[in-house]
Amino acid sequence: MKLTKEMLAEMAQTDIRTVDISELTDLRDIKIDTSQPVEKKLAAFAEQTKNIYVNRIGDYVVKVRFQESGATIDDKMAEYLRRMSEIYI
Repeated sequence: MKLTKEMLAEMAQTDIRTVDISELTDLRDIKIDTSQPVEKKLAAFAEQTKNIYVNRIGDYVVKVRFQESGATIDDKMAEYLRRMSEIYI
């Protein structure tokens, strides 16, 4: 399925406070071949979920956003861990 700008905008507007969690895809069920290029990984993700922005992990609703440039998820995790270690030192 090809996602249009309108479809993406509608998905992004989903309010996590009112969404029916039973309708969301559990991120633990999504399988991605990490050896593939980014475009193929994104396509595989989009094919396996009803909403690329709002999903769940168990009983928790998760909303994500995507950016074309800037810090990677690895950078953000390293920053988070660095901050957590500062709190306990």
